[in-house]
Amino acid sequence: PSQCPCGKTFDVNHSLNCHLGGYIIIRHNEIRDFLAGLLNTVCSDVEVEPQLQELEGEQFTRSSTLTGDQARPDIKARGFYRAGQVAFFDVKVINPNSNSYLQHSTKKVMENAEKQKSRCYNERILNVEHGSFAPLIYSVTGGMGPQAKTFEKLLCNKLAYKQKQNYNDIINYYRCKLSFLIRKMILLCIRGSRKTSNRTVELSNMDDLEFNSFESKVN
Repeated sequence: PSQCPCGKTFDVNHSLNCHLGGYIIIRHNEIRDFLAGLLNTVCSDVEVEPQLQELEGEQFTRSSTLTGDQARPDIKARGFYRAGQVAFFDVKVINPNSNSYLQHSTKKVMENAEKQKSRCYNERILNVEHGSFAPLIYSVTGGMGPQAKTFEKLLCNKLAYKQKQNYNDIINYYRCKLSFLIRKMILLCIRGSRKTSNRTVELSNMDDLEFNSFESKVN
């Protein structure tokens, strides 16, 4: 279609940014769940969207620090960076070809996205959770941020040791799986239906239909 149901012109770039249809959230969750599954192999106490401890009057130097119930990083894993320490991760998938990013290089866009995530979570997790935080930034074009690269190497090292496999084989699998996952999500964003309907189903009619069907079988 030339026109998106949201009212804007539909093209590939728009399809990767449009929130209508929920595909941006699905894309994010697919990558989050993939990473959480791998972390569960090498870490303990792995949890998706963990609830942080409630604050008891703590003050933070950054006004951008999230203090409400919305402060939920994507993944928690114990023992990733240091034995016994809890590590928190937050995933973000960006489209570097978005109009808001065109004035910067992809590398700069990744670094800025990492800083933005860190400003939201880092201080609270360090001071309240006594854990570590790492933003994991990925691009729809296949790139990843500096901290995601560090995470990739450490995770694949742990997987290779745990499964007694060659490190190169593990990291090749990781990159291939992640690449196909991102491409699958791109295809979903492009081809997925965003058309919405205002029609509602009358539940009372459905109940009558089910009753009549049941009654006919009895008789």
